Amino acid sequence: MIKLEPLQQEDFERFLERGIREYAEDHVRNGNWLAEGALERSRKEFEHYLPDGIHTKDQYLWSLLDEKGNKLGVLWVQVKDQKAFIFDFVIDEKFRGKGFGKQALRAMDETLKSMEVESVALHVFGDNITAQELYKKMGFKITGIHMKKDLK
Repeated sequence: MIKLEPLQQEDFERFLERGIREYAEDHVRNGNWLAEGALERSRKEFEHYLPDGIHTKDQYLWSLLDEKGNKLGVLWVQVKDQKAFIFDFVIDEKFRGKGFGKQALRAMDETLKSMEVESVALHVFGDNITAQELYKKMGFKITGIHMKKDLK
């Protein structure tokens, strides 16, 4: 079973480096941002939401640990007004496809319920079909769809 443990500072540095880069890449790949300036734009968003790093109010950053204490990934959730929003959820590549994502989301659900959170939402990029399917299996429902058509 997966356990959520507060992210430590040394893990936060690695999370931030990976997260900023991957978030920029996701936006570029999905046609939302131009490649030029995407990394800086991503960095600014992370700084906006995490101005005090792991100590930022209303932000919960957890390491995902298996029963042996191995770190499997990271989960970042904002909680405000009894509503939660998943900002980032990553299972390290070598641990994917083994059910850890489902276990992590169940652990998150239990933690959020204990905090009296009423709902949890998220955004998933259109090309991330694997994540979309996981979220559907875990009870998330589509609440809107953004669409785009390239004319060039």
